[in-house]
Amino acid sequence: MSTLLALHGTALLVWLPAIGNLVLALLAGLAALAGRRTLPALFWAALLVLLALLAVQAAVGLALVAGGARPRTALHLLYGVLVAVGAVVQYGLRPGGWLRRRAVGEPFREARVMALVCLTEGALILRAWMTGAFGR
Repeated sequence: MSTLLALHGTALLVWLPAIGNLVLALLAGLAALAGRRTLPALFWAALLVLLALLAVQAAVGLALVAGGARPRTALHLLYGVLVAVGAVVQYGLRPGGWLRRRAVGEPFREARVMALVCLTEGALILRAWMTGAFGR
């Protein structure tokens, strides 16, 4: 249990997705201000790496909850669910993604939309960390 707890709070799984999403939000926002509607392939590749890290974080968190561990406050679980929903939205909005094909009409201003989604996801990750830190 202590190994999973240490892994769940490791800097790689907490800070890289949080800061990475905020950096991607900034880059997408700058692209939107520059009038770009689309984002480069490197943006999407970086996002997929961040989503993979979040998947590991979520799996470890679920294993901790299944093993009886509880965060400092139950709000951590709510933020964890919101981070997971945000990750699904990010994955679904990628070029060729299911959400992009079904729910988003054209013209799709992906730079503007992804700036907002990545900013929200970064903030949710930070809030999840704040509510779960120093859990028992």
